[in-house]
Amino acid sequence: MDRERITRARQEAEALFTPKPRITEQVSSSPPADQSARKPRVLASWPPAPIRHEEVEATASSRQQRAPEIPRSQFARIRALVKYGMSPAQVAEVYGVAVGVIERILRQA
Repeated sequence: MDRERITRARQEAEALFTPKPRITEQVSSSPPADQSARKPRVLASWPPAPIRHEEVEATASSRQQRAPEIPRSQFARIRALVKYGMSPAQVAEVYGVAVGVIERILRQA
């Protein structure tokens, strides 16, 4: 029984490494009639949209007027950043808020 399994395993292993027979089928080089009649696809390109400087300036000024709210879930992270060496001004720069907002969060501890 073991001898049969060993012989079968050896034959299967040898079959893995035997060279595969080559396929010698000829492929015709002429394209079918349908393909020669097809036109290539050309995608139209749209001109770039003009940049409106007024809108960009308006959104920047509205961002400065309204300070973004820092979620309460970030308060512990802010305290850790200050504890491990960042100044309140650096943390305020990361969150895009005024330094007073960060100092208020630190006082709440």
